[in-house]
Amino acid sequence: MTDRPVAAAVPRRTRSIPVWVFVLSLVLVVGAGLGGGALLWAGDSPADRQAAEARDKCEHQITVYFNGADPDPAMSAAADRLRGDARFASVHTQTRLEAWAEFERLFADQPDLLNRSRPEALPAAVVLMTRPDTAPEQVAPDLEQLFPGSEVQTLGPCSP
Repeated sequence: MTDRPVAAAVPRRTRSIPVWVFVLSLVLVVGAGLGGGALLWAGDSPADRQAAEARDKCEHQITVYFNGADPDPAMSAAADRLRGDARFASVHTQTRLEAWAEFERLFADQPDLLNRSRPEALPAAVVLMTRPDTAPEQVAPDLEQLFPGSEVQTLGPCSP
């Protein structure tokens, strides 16, 4: 046997990821997961959106009703006059016939009530939504003076 020189054991240098890179990656992945989860959790459900709409309605809605033989022209003129008013976020109209269609839809399961009712009994309406910094109770007296003979209705404070 020949003696071969034995090579001294040279430690191999492995390429390892520095610890700080691993920790940073882990923190980023966990943070992204938590952030995404928080966004999903905080998203509005349909029930949340419905509750917010109901709250907005009772906190900001004013309806001005117009009666009489032909209330639609008075309602339209009032709506035109209110559209430029900075206190209102929106101005919507409802003619007498639109009110009747809504009445029929709401009470479709009560034919006796529908048979005793007539479209002429319903008013035309202007539905107003005040801006967040304006309470309906602040505006209602002005509307009553502006449109005498109309009925101004606010929904009042929300129930808890």
